[in-house]
Amino acid sequence: MKGRKSGAVAMFIGLFLIVVFFTGMAVDNNPRALMRNDGYDRALELFGVFCAGIWLPAGIIGFPLFLISLVISLVREHREKSREQ
Repeated sequence: MKGRKSGAVAMFIGLFLIVVFFTGMAVDNNPRALMRNDGYDRALELFGVFCAGIWLPAGIIGFPLFLISLVISLVREHREKSREQ
C-alpha cells in the first residue's frame, strides 16, 4: 500500500512539472500567451513568469520522473496480477 502512494505522488509531481514545462515554453516563446483581452490577472501573469523562469529544468526532471514512475507502477500491477493467478 505504501509503494502505491509514493508512486502516485511521483507521477503527480512529474505531471505538474510537465505542465510547468509546456506553460513556461509557451510563455517564453510568446510573452502574451496567458494574457486575457477582457481583463488583467496578476496571479496568471506571475504564474507565467514563474513557469518561464524554470521551464527547462522542469522538463528535464518532469518527463523522466513521470515515465519512470509510470513504468514502475505498471510493473507492480503486472506482478500483482500474475501472483493472483
